[in-house]
Amino acid sequence: GDRFGHQGKAQLEAVMQAAEDGLDITPVWNKSNREHTIIGTRPADVRREADDAVRACRWQGAYFVDADHISLSSVDAFIESSDFFTLDVADFIGKGSAEADVEAFVEKYAKYAGSFAVAGIDQTFKISVELVRAAAEKYLSVVREAGRIYRHIEAAKGRGNFITEVSMDETDQPQTPVEMLFILAAVADEGIPAQTIAPKFS
Repeated sequence: GDRFGHQGKAQLEAVMQAAEDGLDITPVWNKSNREHTIIGTRPADVRREADDAVRACRWQGAYFVDADHISLSSVDAFIESSDFFTLDVADFIGKGSAEADVEAFVEKYAKYAGSFAVAGIDQTFKISVELVRAAAEKYLSVVREAGRIYRHIEAAKGRGNFITEVSMDETDQPQTPVEMLFILAAVADEGIPAQTIAPKFS
């Protein structure tokens, strides 16, 4: 983040110093619609600063400009200048999902009921059919909205031409590891190629 548009070169120089120490970092400049409104800037200003910093520092690696925390109502202003989109769908948590969608999800994923282990995590998770249903009821509407935003961007920019992040961090309650399992399953079912996801951390 560079809220006032004056730190791009310094930030990139820091990334380059990290690269000299063997760290592989891809810089992503971001600014939300809310921040643009407060400061009086536009999405194109972030793209301009990022491009200027890359030229000035002779950066040869990949870099991105993120449309941070956008919704279907705010995304259009970011389409041209951004190649990374953080789909903010936290407002849809717990808003209710279509019963037919919930039933279909439970039928598909009830097979995970019982003890569930994830490579690299010592804890074994206990999953019930009721837990699968609760996750579907709480989060399917969230993922459906992310799908609507993603397809709107895809129609304008083409598939594979941008990075997608699904964000649910601006909410009061964190997502549990088991909820994350079924959120990711729903994201895959929705056909969203999410390279990254931003949950609410406990």
